[in-house]
Amino acid sequence: MIAVEQRELQAAPLEARPLKPRLVARPRRRTPWHLQVSAGILVVAVVCSLGGGGLLDSASSYVLQAQAQSLHARWAYMRHNGIPDADFAALERQWAQTQATVVVGAGGVFWLPGGADTIARWQAQTDAIWSRGLSRFRSEAVVAEQSLHRALAPETEIQRKLRLEALAQAVTPLDFATLRDDWSMEARLVPIDRHIAGVASGVIGQTQQAGRLGIRSDPAADLLARANDYSLLGPRQRMAHAEFLTRNLLALQSNLQGRLDAASATQQVFQATSDEVSAAELYGIDVSSYRNRMANDRVLYANALTAKEFNSISDDLKQASAAADHAIYVVMSQTHVISGVTFYYQDHPLSCEEAATSMALTHQGVFVSQDQILAEIGADRRPMYVDGQGRVRWGNPYETFVGNVNGSESNYTGFGTYYPPLVRLAKAHGASVIAYGSMSAATVYARVIAGHPVVAFATWDWQWHPRRDYLSFDGQWIPWKAIVFA
Repeated sequence: MIAVEQRELQAAPLEARPLKPRLVARPRRRTPWHLQVSAGILVVAVVCSLGGGGLLDSASSYVLQAQAQSLHARWAYMRHNGIPDADFAALERQWAQTQATVVVGAGGVFWLPGGADTIARWQAQTDAIWSRGLSRFRSEAVVAEQSLHRALAPETEIQRKLRLEALAQAVTPLDFATLRDDWSMEARLVPIDRHIAGVASGVIGQTQQAGRLGIRSDPAADLLARANDYSLLGPRQRMAHAEFLTRNLLALQSNLQGRLDAASATQQVFQATSDEVSAAELYGIDVSSYRNRMANDRVLYANALTAKEFNSISDDLKQASAAADHAIYVVMSQTHVISGVTFYYQDHPLSCEEAATSMALTHQGVFVSQDQILAEIGADRRPMYVDGQGRVRWGNPYETFVGNVNGSESNYTGFGTYYPPLVRLAKAHGASVIAYGSMSAATVYARVIAGHPVVAFATWDWQWHPRRDYLSFDGQWIPWKAIVFA
């Protein structure tokens, strides 16, 4: 076994050395170009300022910036007062470029030579835009006013005065544009407004006619109030409401006309039914049911709003009239004799009406002879003559007896008297006269059937004869049909 002695290794002495830090390369950050330009301009400005150089003037730069801002504000004012945005497109781009780089409160461009020229150019362009816009919109307003004047023809200068004053007081393009738009719309509204006014006027006439007929005209009042409110609106509001208002007015006008036509026809049926019922009453027929029916129909009539309702009322009235007519037919088919009437012969050739009156009065217990009647009514015995114009002139039978009671109509020696003197005489003797004057044959029959004596005039042969009217001495035309009898 071999033993080896291991020597202890000597540690080498260490020399203390400082550690060197390791450098790590980092990417360099590039300064934006506009900051470099700004910095460059700033350096140049500072250097020039220190050296008293004239390349840049910081005070002038701020003035130019202020002028640019003032112009920019003016552009906003001009746009607000009617100048279109498109007119400022180029100027706004240039403004944006000048403000893209701002150095110490002023656009970079204004630190360089030529900044004042930019402001001067902007000022000239701004003035030109304003002047051009003002001229354009004023011309358009003038044309619009002239067009409206023609549309409103005939229009007096006094009526036109307010528009011309508004034109003279306008200052901005917006003022003129507003006048132009309003007047252009007014010109378009002229035929529309006139049409609405015409329809409204027609509706007013219809409501008045409805009032005379006693029928309802609603909703005419409400719609006419709306038409009046429409006339007070401005042009834009009128344009917005015109079509709807026109449709409503036309619909109402058509509806009212239908009502008026139907109501007028119903009124005629009312009158015919009333006449028929009155005739039935003359015959002594109980007409209370007919009158109640008519009263109910009048209530319906006053509240009807459609032609159909009026037609329904007319149908009911016609049924009532037919019923009354049938009742009259039934009564007339029977024989009627009026008792209590004394029969007298005619005493004179022309005293027929006096004889008939004397007989009729006996029904009421009044006894007056023919001669007494003749004496009381008097006579105009002046003879007939023909005047220079070929007109027959004679006495007035509405006032007294004409001619000689013993004369003849054929030779104009005597005629007779009409109802007024006979009515006066009957009343003077206390008789009750329920009707007199012209009346229909049906009325005469009805009076007789109801038990009332009637004095009636008829031609001597019951035939038709032509009238031969003459002029009385006192200037009244007298109806005359040959020879008549009472």
